[in-house]
Amino acid sequence: MLDPMPSNPEIPWERYALIAEFIRRFDAQGMTLGKTALQKMIFLLQRAFRFDFDYGFTLYTYGPFCVDVARDLDIVRGFGGAEIAYDANRGGYELRPGPAVDELRTRGSGILPAISGALDQLVADYGRATAKELELRSTIVFLARQDQNKEALVKLVRQVKPHFSDAQIEAARRELEERGYLGRAIEAPRTLTTGN
Repeated sequence: MLDPMPSNPEIPWERYALIAEFIRRFDAQGMTLGKTALQKMIFLLQRAFRFDFDYGFTLYTYGPFCVDVARDLDIVRGFGGAEIAYDANRGGYELRPGPAVDELRTRGSGILPAISGALDQLVADYGRATAKELELRSTIVFLARQDQNKEALVKLVRQVKPHFSDAQIEAARRELEERGYLGRAIEAPRTLTTGN
């Protein structure tokens, strides 16, 4: 349980609830969620589903990355909403629910019903994807623009991610298009107003 804290509108409870919700959903379905996958899931939620949690992503080594997501995950862990352990077999971190995961979800619960369908689709579509698969797909979405044809997008992704072949990039691009991620990502963004 969280220590009593003053009601402060400056505390981004919706962000903490979002992270706690991803951790809980992955755990409930017996899937492993790592730090990299969490970054990509939140990026896709913002960009492809157009829910604005005010996270600013930049293109990094393994695809879109946001230092604020990393910081907020540490805060969620500090509140007892997450346990983070290094898994040497996987070569990465594993995120599991902490004892206060449900309380954190409750503190920002006003936002969760609005994004539930998008979370369901994200977890169903990419919950079992590898970090490398998420890296490619999130990079494609990051670089996609309205006035860009598919060949130009594949070429641009290949320049940024030369370790992926044109065939891999095109297959992932086509998958994202068929699932609606690309179409939604290049539309004008909408802002989800969240109140504390």
